[in-house]
Amino acid sequence: MIALSKAKKGEQYKIENLKALKSLSHRMAILGLNVGAFIELMALYKHGAVIKTPFGTLALGSDVLDSILVSLV
Repeated sequence: MIALSKAKKGEQYKIENLKALKSLSHRMAILGLNVGAFIELMALYKHGAVIKTPFGTLALGSDVLDSILVSLV
């Protein structure tokens, strides 16, 4: 498992864990990003990332990237 901030652009990942920030877990569940969801990292920047999910494309801030642990699909 790696943090989403260390993932490579263009690869598909499975969300394995959300670190123990309860408010983060709740926010991600609302967005459809929960453990087991499949995502594609479309772009990675200093200030955040753009990911593609089954529900659409989302922009995430850099404060969230280290809290999402993923594995390569």
